[in-house]
Amino acid sequence: MVWRQVWLAGVLLLAGGLAVAAGQGATMVLYQVTEPGGEPYSSRLIVSPRFLRMDDGDADSNFVLFDRKRNIIYSVTHSDRTVLEIHAQPVAVESPIPLDRTHTRMPTEEALPAVAGRVPQQHRLSVNGEQCYEMVAVEGLLSDVVAALAAFRTVLAGEGARILTEVPADMQDPCDLALNIYAPTWQLQFGLPIQERDMLGKGQLLLDFSTDYPLDAALYSLPKGYQNYAPGH
Repeated sequence: MVWRQVWLAGVLLLAGGLAVAAGQGATMVLYQVTEPGGEPYSSRLIVSPRFLRMDDGDADSNFVLFDRKRNIIYSVTHSDRTVLEIHAQPVAVESPIPLDRTHTRMPTEEALPAVAGRVPQQHRLSVNGEQCYEMVAVEGLLSDVVAALAAFRTVLAGEGARILTEVPADMQDPCDLALNIYAPTWQLQFGLPIQERDMLGKGQLLLDFSTDYPLDAALYSLPKGYQNYAPGH
């Protein structure tokens, strides 16, 4: 019941308070992230036709840059002046355990207010009978953002498969294997998540978005003089 109240409050906030702009710039999406035992923090996505940038809203903080054309993820850490590169690779190993995936569209007790003219829907994802993910998503909202996130997660899935043999068998969780390696775009198939929560209690709520965000080339540039490294390549 608490979860239902929280996500309904989030949908109402979105419907009434989003500053949505349309234009020719990049698309900016701002989430508030919560984790058990921690303070909420911001997660900003900036999507252009070529790049996806992820940061905390501060241009000077650590960030992740995904080159959508080259299919390479760059993770920049300023404190040690490094850039971790993750290159696209296929998921070439079979799952060590069977993964029986189930999707349930959850009924709502009342009609949800529209977001940008579209009606949100609540979904639940389960694997091997275990609930893994719950979300409210809006089909057709910011489809290019969804496409960028799907490509990003697909690259991460390849890296996850590469190091899977290093994960002890007793730490191989069905939800983690399905959502992060063998079905990495599953939670994006129902539209843009505006509120979501995983099995560990980590969640996020969409606070704002704009489709006319300034195209600042500096945000899509890697720092000079940093050490680049690419595990497995």
